[in-house]
Amino acid sequence: MLPIGYADICVSISDLVSWVEEKHAPDADLAAALSLAGIDLDLAKLYDCYIEGTPIGAGDVHIYSSALNKSVLTMGLYRDLSDQPDLITASLRLDPDLVESLLLWLRRFFDTAECQVLFSRSAHSRQLRLLLDETRYPLLVDESGYWQN
Repeated sequence: MLPIGYADICVSISDLVSWVEEKHAPDADLAAALSLAGIDLDLAKLYDCYIEGTPIGAGDVHIYSSALNKSVLTMGLYRDLSDQPDLITASLRLDPDLVESLLLWLRRFFDTAECQVLFSRSAHSRQLRLLLDETRYPLLVDESGYWQN
């Protein structure tokens, strides 16, 4: 049996942060997973960049590699023309030594997300492979004419 080493998640960009009054902070469970994976990503800054700096019909693929192990995170941040909840995709390759712990944190994050679209764990992620395939970029997004990087 192949080991489970990949996770694909689709949620709203708003699920990456938690709000207290007028301020937002990274979702604690997702931040814990990224910290354990050794992936340095400021979720609140990414949220702000997406909401304030990415026009509808635009958005690129972001890749974050761990400095500590074999974990990799890719995020598809294209803003679909008719996507009201601002859905994003995240695909992760999980370091084999951390799979079980990372899956627990990632599942907790997904289970508390307000917009739960997809949580998949597997021995292979086609989505991750496609997002990492540099030969596909720039990629023309037909609906908007945007060239995604």
